[in-house]
Amino acid sequence: MALFRIFGAGEWGLAVANHLSIQNNLVEIYLRDNDKIDFYKTSSVHKKLDIKFGSNISFFNLNKVSELNNDSNVINIIATSSSGFLNIIKDNINYFQKSQSLTWLTKGLDHSSGHLFHQILDELLLDKIDKCIISGPSFAIDLVNKKDIKVSIASTDDHLIEVFVNAMNTDYLTLLPTHDLVGVEVSGVLKNISAILAGSLTANQFPDEYVHELISISQQEVYRISKLITANSQGYEVSDSEMKKTLNSPACLGDLELTCFYNTSRNRQLGLKLTGDCNIKKLLSKIGTVEGYLSTKTLFKNKEIYSESKIIKSAYEILYNHIEPRKILEDLYN
Repeated sequence: MALFRIFGAGEWGLAVANHLSIQNNLVEIYLRDNDKIDFYKTSSVHKKLDIKFGSNISFFNLNKVSELNNDSNVINIIATSSSGFLNIIKDNINYFQKSQSLTWLTKGLDHSSGHLFHQILDELLLDKIDKCIISGPSFAIDLVNKKDIKVSIASTDDHLIEVFVNAMNTDYLTLLPTHDLVGVEVSGVLKNISAILAGSLTANQFPDEYVHELISISQQEVYRISKLITANSQGYEVSDSEMKKTLNSPACLGDLELTCFYNTSRNRQLGLKLTGDCNIKKLLSKIGTVEGYLSTKTLFKNKEIYSESKIIKSAYEILYNHIEPRKILEDLYN
C-alpha cells in the first residue's frame, strides 16, 4: 500500500489529500506553520472547504522531512505555489535525492531561472527520477463537493500513473493519462497568460468569439513551445499525435476554457480591469498574486527557451510596456 506525502497545504493540496484519504489511502501533509499544524491536529477540519479530515491523514512540520524514510512505497507530491516549488526541493534536497518519484500539483514555472519544473528537477535531482504532474480545470471546493472533474495526469512512468489512477479515480473524478509531461506543463503556464488577455477582451467589449479564437491561438502556442522544449530535452519525447491530443485535454483546452471565461480566475480578474490607462501595480495590490502576470515577464525574458510568441508578446506589451490594451488586442488578430 502506497503512502502519499504532500508538501504544502494550500486548498487544492488539502482537497487532494482529503480525496486520497477517503479512498482509504494513507496521507501525510507537511507544512511550515506550527499554528496550522496544531489546529489541524486538534480540530481535524478546514472550515472554508468544509473538510473533516479522517484518521488516515496526519500533519507534520517540514523540519521533520530529513528524518523520514523514502522507499519505493512513498509517493511524494508537491502542492505549493509556483514560487515555493524550488525552495521545497532545495530545503529538503537530501530527502528528495533519495526519491523514486516526484509528482506535483503546481501549475507554472520557476521565475528565477525561467525553467519548467521538470527541468528544475533534472538539474537538482537525478534525471532518472520518475516525474508526474496532475493538472486540469479544477477547484478545491468542487473536489470536496464531489462535482464531476476531469484532469490530466502526465508522467514519465506508466506505473506511477497506474498508482494515481487506482488511488484517485472515482465516479466524479477522472484522471486521463498521457506521457506528454511537457505539453501539460506548458498548458498550465500559458492558460494563465491567456486568461489575462481574455479578461481584457471582455472588458474592452470584444465579443466571446474573440475569446474562443484566443483559446485556439493559445493551443497552437502550447504545441509550438512544447515541440521546441522536447526537441532539446532527452527523455520527454512523445509522438506528434500525442502532443496534439494534449491540446484538447483537460490540462490544455479544459483549463483554457475555465480560466478564460470564468471570473473565479485571478488572471481573468486582472484582465477585466485592463482598459484604457490603468495602474497595474495598484490592481495587483487588490487582487493578490496573479501567476499569469509573473509568467508573462518570465517567458518574454527567456526567448532562448520559449522563442517568440504573439500571446506572450501581447500580454507583455499591455502589462509591462503599458500600451493601451485595445490596440494590442486588435493587433493580436491581424
